[in-house]
Amino acid sequence: MSPDSLAVLESELRRESLFTTPVYEKLSTYVSELERWSRKLNLTSLQGEELVRRLVVDPVKIGRQLHMSGTLLDIGSGNGSPGIPLHVSLGLETVHLVESRSKRAAFLRHIASLIDPQKIRVHKTRVEDLDAEIERIDWFSMQAVVPTAGLLESLRRWARATTRIVWMTNVDSAPVRGATRVMKDGGKVGGWVFRLDQS
Repeated sequence: MSPDSLAVLESELRRESLFTTPVYEKLSTYVSELERWSRKLNLTSLQGEELVRRLVVDPVKIGRQLHMSGTLLDIGSGNGSPGIPLHVSLGLETVHLVESRSKRAAFLRHIASLIDPQKIRVHKTRVEDLDAEIERIDWFSMQAVVPTAGLLESLRRWARATTRIVWMTNVDSAPVRGATRVMKDGGKVGGWVFRLDQS
């Protein structure tokens, strides 16, 4: 991880009043391992400062704006964003990372073992086929996944009235009626937030 990337990570965490040594160290580890594994697996084409901003800083700003807390289920976790940065920076109780591709799930297991093996749980499956015993979910997140009607229907078994979905995307049209646009000033990643009963 380049000194410039480290400086961006530190300054943005301080700006959001989220800087502590453990948070900084864990997110630095995440970014460094993501860069290292991407050389073989192509987990992301982003590099350096752009990777830090797009995959760490922007999701964290959105999570902070939404006051995310409790338990998160991240769908199609792939490279670990937004689930890992949200968990580390916001102190979520538990995060479930759902990824069907074997090599990407292997990366997620690796990074979970380095960062928080007790609270980061990796499920190598599609969310529609997930049969693990999971407590009720407070938040669902997705980034490189489209919230289709079938996908949203499969989430109902874990949802409660207050459960919300955050779809991190720059797509301009709302995924469901009543969805609210979220975007932190200056960020490149925007999103939509909604409840399942709106879909």
